[in-house]
Amino acid sequence: MKFSHSLQFNAVPDWIDHYVAYDQLKKLIFQIEKEKVDNLNNSVDPEKVGSVTTQGEDRFLSQLDLQLEKVFCFYSEKESELYSQLDDLAHVLSESMPSQNILSDNHFLNSPLSELDSTINIPIKETVSMKEPDRKMSIESRLTVDSHPGQYVEQLVDLRSQLIILYVSLSELDSYVELNRMAFEKILKKHDKVLDGDLRTQYLKKMVLDSRPFMPQTIDLLRSQIERVERIYADAFCNGNTAIAVRQMKTHLRDQITYDRNTVWKDMVGQERKTLDAHVKSVTPPKSYLIPFTQHRIPTETAHNLICFLLSVILFAILLNVNTFGNTQENYCFALLLFAAVMWATEAIPLYATSLLIPFLVVLLGILRNADGTPMTAHAAAKSVFASMYSGTIMMLLGGFSIAAALSKYGIAKAFATHVLSRAGTRPRWVLLSIMAVATFLCMWISNVATPVLCFSLINPILRTLPSGSPVAPCLLLGIALASCIGGMASPISSPQNIVTIQYMSPNPGWGIWFGVALPISIISVFICWGMLLLVYRPDRAVPHLNKIKATRDKITWTQAFIMLITILTIALWCAETSLESHLGDTGVIATIPLFVFFGTGILNKNDLNAFLWSVVVLAQGGMALGSAVTSSGLLQDIALRIKDGVENLQPIAILAIFAFLLLVFSTFVSHTVAALIIVPIVQQVGANLPVPHANLLVMGAGLACSAGMGLPVSGYPNMSAVMMEDPTGKPYLKAKDFIIVGVPVSIVITLLIFTLGYGIMSAVGY
Repeated sequence: MKFSHSLQFNAVPDWIDHYVAYDQLKKLIFQIEKEKVDNLNNSVDPEKVGSVTTQGEDRFLSQLDLQLEKVFCFYSEKESELYSQLDDLAHVLSESMPSQNILSDNHFLNSPLSELDSTINIPIKETVSMKEPDRKMSIESRLTVDSHPGQYVEQLVDLRSQLIILYVSLSELDSYVELNRMAFEKILKKHDKVLDGDLRTQYLKKMVLDSRPFMPQTIDLLRSQIERVERIYADAFCNGNTAIAVRQMKTHLRDQITYDRNTVWKDMVGQERKTLDAHVKSVTPPKSYLIPFTQHRIPTETAHNLICFLLSVILFAILLNVNTFGNTQENYCFALLLFAAVMWATEAIPLYATSLLIPFLVVLLGILRNADGTPMTAHAAAKSVFASMYSGTIMMLLGGFSIAAALSKYGIAKAFATHVLSRAGTRPRWVLLSIMAVATFLCMWISNVATPVLCFSLINPILRTLPSGSPVAPCLLLGIALASCIGGMASPISSPQNIVTIQYMSPNPGWGIWFGVALPISIISVFICWGMLLLVYRPDRAVPHLNKIKATRDKITWTQAFIMLITILTIALWCAETSLESHLGDTGVIATIPLFVFFGTGILNKNDLNAFLWSVVVLAQGGMALGSAVTSSGLLQDIALRIKDGVENLQPIAILAIFAFLLLVFSTFVSHTVAALIIVPIVQQVGANLPVPHANLLVMGAGLACSAGMGLPVSGYPNMSAVMMEDPTGKPYLKAKDFIIVGVPVSIVITLLIFTLGYGIMSAVGY
């Protein structure tokens, strides 16, 4: 939770205007930051830029002083009020009970204490108000023998209520001091980070901690007064047992806090809804269709998904009854293959939901065959299809998720990125190249799903200081998206399509060969993409200097060092897997190292496990089940032999080019992973059935080509994340034409590199 929300959530609602105006101060910091960058771009006089910085800091200090004065005044007023009430109440009690407990009367000793609790077990501030000291009657005059029993109970409840109200108010005052101290500390830290200043230590020590509300002796006095209330309550109502008194009063304190927080939470949600509604009002309401012969309407998106689903089912039903290959298992498998392909391509239902349906249909239709060609029994088919869904490749994917989670959770990825970007200077072209390089590198370890989100947050200090409508913003965002797509091919765990690709390579290429092929293509592609972005957007002309990204100043912890050690060890073992195969057997076994260590030591917990991209895992497993079905049924070999007849006279480089461009087109319009699931198995069989087999060469080239599709906003997770980014007015930074103008040429160039440079490297390693 952001501190501004935490401050509002934990504040006393009635005192909300007397807390540090944290949001106001933060906006002032960002305004000064923007003025500083604007002056840097519009002025060549260093003295003028320096004077603007000094003036901004003076404005901030002036506002900070006002906030400190506000807190001082409110605390002093509240402290005097509450301490006076406590003194008056203690004086009254001392006169009324010189030597015995108020509850020593047999009538009250025999009455359950819960009866008194229930009388005031509702939000105290709503029901009982503190009486003015000068109007209070003495205890002796209120608790006379002549008093009516009902009035006697009411008077005791009133006394008890006053003590509890005082306890709650003093506790809230203690919380008030701590929240404001944190607010000053946080806002000064924000100032130093954003404006590269050094106010935090000086102002906190000389101003905040020297102000009366925050002095140690003041806090000690406040807490001693809280203990005083506890003792008075214990002597009056608990026979001197302070522990019981504290427990009873804290129950009411918790009730009050719960009530306050519920009220504040509702207000916060209401404000959030109003904020969101402000953006929605300008958008036309979603289109819908009227259902024939009814008065009901159905949203366009739902109607589209329903139509696609029905068409897929109809196509599936037709193909089940068409003898396409002259074999029942192959016919049924072909029908299932096209059904899954259409469902994945149209996303009529979520991708992973389609994957979950595949094992059921494989067993139900009796698609799998034994080695001798006879149909498998349902029991054997179920065991076979589930065995195919969990392999060493899936384990490697989970190991990659654990590494990504640890690097993100403990700020290692962010620290690395900010240190690189802080050295990029302020020229837009170098900042663009740096953020693209960071995105590509991070994609290798924390996936191209999480990397764009992290990088978008890193450049927020730049985006918020850019002039309205500046081309630099779309240039940076598009650079991150395209670099993340490129990074999707850089390592075996950087994207799901690579996991699918490795599943169809035998022997496993290992990390060494994958790096040897993918890294040169990725590096060259990043530079080509960078050049295209500079040519199209001309960021240096628009804004000569950008706001500089600040490196994180936190020291490296032992936990971070340990995570890096385990990560490097795991990657090193993955790279050396080929030579260690006789001892370790598979890359999936190596993947258990980070899983066991990170979860076993508590670095990651069950919440981190739940946050894994399980939908991606299920999608990959469904693809593997489908791959097992098309192989076992003989369909894959049949299709491959028919394709082979048309390409057997071509050179492997020409075959790779054909499949690479086919995958480029397919992955541009649908998910990269779906493209790999459908086409890579066919490529593998075609390569295996060539006169001179080149299965690994074609499969790896095809897998890399899946990441090349980046010409549309729907082409992969990074593009979809980028197109959702909006400026402060709610206007999207990027449009479809931005992806087409830059993404399509870059996609074509990457595909050319795959079947030229990539082909040469793969041939050199024996593929």
